[in-house]
Amino acid sequence: MNELRMQRGAAVCMALTTLLVAALVPLRWEQMIDQVGGWWVPVSLVVVLASVLALLAEAIRGSGRWIGPLALMLGFSHVVALLLWLLAWRGEMVPVDIGAPPIWLANTVVLPSIVIATVYRPWVTIGYAVIAVTLLATAQQYVKQGQFGYLGYANGLLTGSLMAVFLTAVYGVMAGMRASDVHREQVLAASARTASRAARIAERHRFDDVVRDRVIASLRVVTEGKPDPRYRAIAAQTLAALEGLEESVSTGRMNVQVSAADVVLRLREAVNELGDDTMFDIQVADPDARYPYPLGEALVDASVEAVANAVQHAGAGAARGVIGAFGPDLIRIRIVDDGVGFDPQRVPSDRAGIEVGIRRRMAAQRGGGAWVESAIGDGVMVSLEWVRAT
Repeated sequence: MNELRMQRGAAVCMALTTLLVAALVPLRWEQMIDQVGGWWVPVSLVVVLASVLALLAEAIRGSGRWIGPLALMLGFSHVVALLLWLLAWRGEMVPVDIGAPPIWLANTVVLPSIVIATVYRPWVTIGYAVIAVTLLATAQQYVKQGQFGYLGYANGLLTGSLMAVFLTAVYGVMAGMRASDVHREQVLAASARTASRAARIAERHRFDDVVRDRVIASLRVVTEGKPDPRYRAIAAQTLAALEGLEESVSTGRMNVQVSAADVVLRLREAVNELGDDTMFDIQVADPDARYPYPLGEALVDASVEAVANAVQHAGAGAARGVIGAFGPDLIRIRIVDDGVGFDPQRVPSDRAGIEVGIRRRMAAQRGGGAWVESAIGDGVMVSLEWVRAT
């Protein structure tokens, strides 16, 4: 999900930045221990780095569910380290000419709030930011002037203002990410419902075909007396077909066979339901050629998905057609339109219509495949192919 990707990215960036700052601490070691007890620097490093390493591991290798709690732990470790700094301070001011006070946490204390903002509500982020910036301002005030004053807090107020702007942007981005995730789930759910409805319709059509073509035909030849062996064989085949339907529905194995003529007929009917202005030209070398039932379903559903996309996106006045050939061991179908087209490189890999409805559906069939070719202003061609495995 986009939301989780954002959380992982923020956690990794903030963790690596904290590690980089910690790696520079030895360069100012002597200056730091001149102002605080020698124990504070290693203790603060251990406390903060333990939390930041746990956050980094979760962001890279974990499920992501612990990013929020670990970000809070990292923020808490900063608060604890700042409180310990106030206890470890020796009461000496920092000379004016050395620049910023030697508190290495000043460079990292606001980083946990960025990760927290990707997970929790604003009041949690604001609460941490206020506490952390206030503690940092207090430490900076005493180390700069040696007494209580307002300069450190004025600097903290400036830091807080800048953070408010940045955190507002983070919450805006996260709102967009969550909306995108909701829309994606809705599209996938709609695709699943459409596929389920198509499967039910296809199964009903198949049942109607068996009843119309076999059951009724068998009943018509029933006569009094001893049945002709030929008719007994026909009846046995009809019962087997019905049992195969029942088994395919109850077990989901769909291990029955369908003829080329049946697949093409159902394909034509499904395409016509989307409008009668789609050209349909399918050549059938052998109408009695047999294919696995799931393959027929995949071909019909993927073709309908491609035609529906053309109807919706090709543009007003665009012509479209379904052409192809059915052979005993090879099937080729092309769904084409001369509409506005698109850039396939800019389509997300998880786009439901193309990825789920066409590519994955055909890839699930042994020997099947699907390809989409298009360019802006140059129409679209969706290719469906199947080769019987030897």
